[in-house]
Amino acid sequence: MLVGIFRCNRNAMEATEIDEKRDRVRRAVIQLETDEETSARQKRTTLAADNILKSLSPLINSMRLFGLYFSRETFESPSATSQLSQKHIGRCYGWSPTRIYATIILVVIWVNSVRFHTVFYGIDTLGVELLMKPALISSVLLLVILHTAYYVASHTGSLDRVFRQMNLFARDIYPKYSRRAKVLTVVCWTLVAFSALCYIFPMFINWDYSDETLLIFVNTFHIVKPYAYVVAAIFITLELQHAASWVFPQATKNIVYSNRT
Repeated sequence: MLVGIFRCNRNAMEATEIDEKRDRVRRAVIQLETDEETSARQKRTTLAADNILKSLSPLINSMRLFGLYFSRETFESPSATSQLSQKHIGRCYGWSPTRIYATIILVVIWVNSVRFHTVFYGIDTLGVELLMKPALISSVLLLVILHTAYYVASHTGSLDRVFRQMNLFARDIYPKYSRRAKVLTVVCWTLVAFSALCYIFPMFINWDYSDETLLIFVNTFHIVKPYAYVVAAIFITLELQHAASWVFPQATKNIVYSNRT
């Protein structure tokens, strides 16, 4: 009798152990399948995000040329990007060539904005010319703030995250963004070239009617004409940078808002 009861208990314990092993194996299989599905989904999302960046490459490369965009490092997925930005925001990572270039451009932009304050010199009489000077300075400050905002957005990864978190799996998304990016890039470069021509053209008509800050700089340091043209070329490059700091952020905003509509 006791032997029978002992055997029954032992059989019950063995059955329980077998069931527990089966449950552990089943949970391990389910966990493995879940991990594989998550990994595959992350790979698809990463591939889709990379395709988005490739479709926007004409606009992004133009922004990179003017120091308006740089990527600190390659992120594995949008979720990893979000976690990285939340944990390590503000930390200093490796300085890539594009980031160094963007930093130099940012410093030049801020230093260049100081020269526009030289328009307030001598005795100014009330008139249209005097009223235009505060408007000029305010527009320059706006461009500097826009450029700084895009630099900070690139530094924190926010701009890269915005590009990567677009409507990734919508139908015909890549040709749509590719066409839109190409059109906006052409429009932006046309506006930048037109702004440069409007700046250069008065120099060919009459040197004295060119940029007032340029004339102040040349007259202050007594720069003769051959060298003055070199200074003028530098100022033309800065004018290109100012125009780009205005039009390309607007194009980026158009791309982002079109994704929400």
